Amino acid sequence: MITLRKYQEEAVQGLLKDTYSLLAKPGARHKMVFKAPTGAGKTVSMAAYLNQLSNEMPDKLELPKRKVAFIWFAPNQLHLQSYLSLKDYFEELRTIKPIQFEDISDGQLKPNEMLFVNWQSVNKENNLFIKENEQGKDLIKFVHSAMLDDIVIICILDEAHYHAKGTKAKELLQKIHAKVEIDVSATPHFRSDYGYTIRRDAVIEAEMIKKNVVLNPALDKHTQQGRSLSQVLLEEALKKREELARAYQELGSKVNPLLLIQLPNETKTESALDKQMIEEVENFLDYKGITTQNERLAVWLSNAYSGDTDPPSGDIAPPF
Repeated sequence: MITLRKYQEEAVQGLLKDTYSLLAKPGARHKMVFKAPTGAGKTVSMAAYLNQLSNEMPDKLELPKRKVAFIWFAPNQLHLQSYLSLKDYFEELRTIKPIQFEDISDGQLKPNEMLFVNWQSVNKENNLFIKENEQGKDLIKFVHSAMLDDIVIICILDEAHYHAKGTKAKELLQKIHAKVEIDVSATPHFRSDYGYTIRRDAVIEAEMIKKNVVLNPALDKHTQQGRSLSQVLLEEALKKREELARAYQELGSKVNPLLLIQLPNETKTESALDKQMIEEVENFLDYKGITTQNERLAVWLSNAYSGDTDPPSGDIAPPF
């Protein structure tokens, strides 16, 4: 069982309080916003909140309806990551049953089921998930059948800033017509009087994230000796590569470590600063005797690289 941090416990209680307030109100599509900085554990906090909500709902006699089902929307493949994470979380608790579209049975969402949906898979007019098809799969009908059985629908819009403000998104959410919609994001676009905000300083205090990051603290003006930062970093990187190469040799290994340098792609929109950086790296490596001609350098451009058919076995292969 996961132990929540203090700020996560406070978030759970804050979300529960406002959820019950909205569930008691007439109408639908009441909006909540759960704002939390990256690294705060939004998914864990949401899991704990949903678990307690499912446990408490049947005993909330003041609510007009006391059965609930959930739809968790997420962009790209994040819905699968969340599905697997929460499936593991609820495996012992068994308060909520995470499911995917093909797991729906009897033509409706059932109490305490949580359907995970990839936003892109339903966010288009001709999608089979949102209109009746040969398999009888129809998301809207599943939702409305559940509502007819007095099941409250709550939609969770994970990373809501990515997908919840477009025209098609609004149309789909209007069709679902959930009782409550919860935007979960580090940078939410929607504002609401209901929900909870985890402050960044609380997450830092709990040592979940750092206040700031200092890059290359060992470098100073004395170390640079008039050289650019790029030149200093390249010099240090080459020294580290040589150190690793010697260590492998002492072990009798044939491994020859590569130094990878990532630079902006050569495009029409690249800035003068991008071009200057590329030129500086090329000149530095040439000064060090590392070139494509002597096969100590390979240059990748997107999915291709300049040089032989196979990448050379030289010291350095920096794609830029």
